[in-house]
Amino acid sequence: MSTARNRLMAKHRAEAQAWLQDEVERPVPSEDEYDSLVRAQWLEGARTYDSGATLAEELILRLRGDAAQSGGLDLTVGGQLLKPLQEMVTSAANREVKLLLVGISPGSTVLHFRPAEEASPEEAPAVGATASVPAPVSVDTAVHRILDLLTTAESGRENPQWGQTEKSMGDLARVLARFDLTADLRWMDQAGGVASTSLSERGRDTVASWHAEVPTVEPDTLQISGSITMLDQFAGVAKVKTGASKKSKAYSVQFDPGDLVGLQLTLGQQVHFTVEERPRIKRDGSLASEIFFVSWDNRSNPPGADSP
Repeated sequence: MSTARNRLMAKHRAEAQAWLQDEVERPVPSEDEYDSLVRAQWLEGARTYDSGATLAEELILRLRGDAAQSGGLDLTVGGQLLKPLQEMVTSAANREVKLLLVGISPGSTVLHFRPAEEASPEEAPAVGATASVPAPVSVDTAVHRILDLLTTAESGRENPQWGQTEKSMGDLARVLARFDLTADLRWMDQAGGVASTSLSERGRDTVASWHAEVPTVEPDTLQISGSITMLDQFAGVAKVKTGASKKSKAYSVQFDPGDLVGLQLTLGQQVHFTVEERPRIKRDGSLASEIFFVSWDNRSNPPGADSP
């Protein structure tokens, strides 16, 4: 090796070693990060020709397990799986969302869904809408809520929220458990972003614990007297107001199916009921209670009996 070449290599050796060290220490991007970068760069190039260019939103569901080895979807599995998936997205978006199955790919069973074109969720609320009704959100926001929920389940953590989305997720987890399947969900948004997570056996067990029966406490028996101010035979509920004052306590008493009709109660009627107050602990730890009919103490005949 020539002297000039040796001097040149010695001069730049420190720079080369520093560059190599930086490359070695640079974190390797995850698959989602890499795909997001590639999609974003493609979109940037497309927008040089069309400033309004976007990418199609797509939800990819990959099923792994013996029931998904063929690369197709058994209708026995699909018929039970797709309904809770649809309901989960709809509830997370606080509005009706239609998912269209647009393709199936090899690699176990990989299903590709796209949301149907719909009006923007940021429309003004309807006249008469109340603030208690959750505002609708975009499909992108809804799917990220679901991905966060799945990640929480996979980590084994307790979920602080409880609603229809969690209920639909429980239905999905039960179907996956029935066929011993792991579900990988991947979301690709319009801006190029990619996010994914999974629901394995560990996650399914966590979801099952969320849906376990909430503990209850022993009911109390009490007597209530007052007048009937409301009757709902379809719901099996009668409201008993204990006094004439507006501030008098009122009880919503629940009846077993058919009992309310058999009692032949009328509005304004004075009654004396024995009821059970059944407390229950909600999933957020708060205490609630419901009142259930036991007997009508100022009537000699039981519900449904013929009058003498």
